[in-house]
Amino acid sequence: MPIALLSTLDTKGCEIAFLKACLSELGRTAVVIDVGLFEPEGVVPDISRFEVAAAAGADAASLIGRPRDQVMSAMGRGAGQVLRRLCSEGRLEGALGIGGNQGTSIVCAGLRELPIGFPKLVVSTVASGNMRPYVGATDIVTIFSICDLLGGSNPVVEPVLRNAAAAMAGMSSAQAYSPRSSAPLVAVTALGNTHPAVTKSLELLRIAGFQTAAFHASGACGSAMERLIRAGRIAAVLEITPHELIEEVVDVGPYRPVEPGRLTAAAEMGIPQVIAPGAMEYLCFGPRESIPIRLRRRATYFHNLANANVRASRSEMAAAGRVMAERLNRAKGPVAFILPLKGWSIYGAPGGPLHDVQADAAFIRALTGGLRAEVAVHRLPLHINDPAFAEYCCELLRGFLQPGTTHNQAAVKNGVGPV
Repeated sequence: MPIALLSTLDTKGCEIAFLKACLSELGRTAVVIDVGLFEPEGVVPDISRFEVAAAAGADAASLIGRPRDQVMSAMGRGAGQVLRRLCSEGRLEGALGIGGNQGTSIVCAGLRELPIGFPKLVVSTVASGNMRPYVGATDIVTIFSICDLLGGSNPVVEPVLRNAAAAMAGMSSAQAYSPRSSAPLVAVTALGNTHPAVTKSLELLRIAGFQTAAFHASGACGSAMERLIRAGRIAAVLEITPHELIEEVVDVGPYRPVEPGRLTAAAEMGIPQVIAPGAMEYLCFGPRESIPIRLRRRATYFHNLANANVRASRSEMAAAGRVMAERLNRAKGPVAFILPLKGWSIYGAPGGPLHDVQADAAFIRALTGGLRAEVAVHRLPLHINDPAFAEYCCELLRGFLQPGTTHNQAAVKNGVGPV
């Protein structure tokens, strides 16, 4: 099967032709996709710009002269539709794109539509910078082009393109991955502040016979988890650390989800959820100068010189509680909220630098006041990182995954039940 090569062929056609020749030398074929707007140069596309635009419900000719963001959005959507179709039909083994700033945006919009685990790579002039807006919550491999991608190959860019072709040929020729076990996969969300709870939970779940995957609450990992849930690859979620939700609600901080909508996929798919408020009480930033001026008078703890944790306010916590309740209320499957009464993180516990009992109470009131009656709230006289907390959560989740077992039966631990 071929490898997709995509770019704006009006400006990068010669480079795509070079990549096609490199793949041919490696015994691989290519399907060339044009995501530009003008006449291609250097190579004839297999899928034209007109077909790409049409896949997005647009006309390539009518896009000429429109604002660039509209053009890029349309061609990116079209590229995604084309790639998804080829992939779903089993007519593609990998996808490799190249571009400058705008071309990378279009190419990556298309590549993001391919499944996680499917080989995808981009060679870009901007790959040495912040690639989060381009890569999002997907596993796109990026290679910095070193010099501009203009005028065909040259002694600087040629080895870069050869390496990209070889990398794609290698990734796409690897045997298809098959899981080592058919056991259900449980996702667990994590941050350093809840590390003991996460590691204990992973241990307990594996002993119980489940496969596990930890997703760091860094904005991209949580969004990737949501994608995997919607793809049907995750059987249950232990949301020990739904930290990304507070940054999504406040709309500040580098750990905002790259794709809005944390805590929505599991509800929509009807898979079991056990949720705790781990690390929900603060906002993450980088060095001191990265903290917005309006937040610099708040209680702050520096995890290290490049990572500041800033306390969330009462109103922000209440807003997060309302949003969490609204999203949990949509759940089509079993769901429970577990509240550790002695602290939600290392720094936010009583006596910690970020402890604020009134702000925490605002979150709890908003959450519990907004939840439908079917969503149980379990209050435990524990810190989130106490081993007994992880044991309780895992036992509850195990009960959810056993047909015919109610959350009350699954949760008999420490003499504490749903309240």
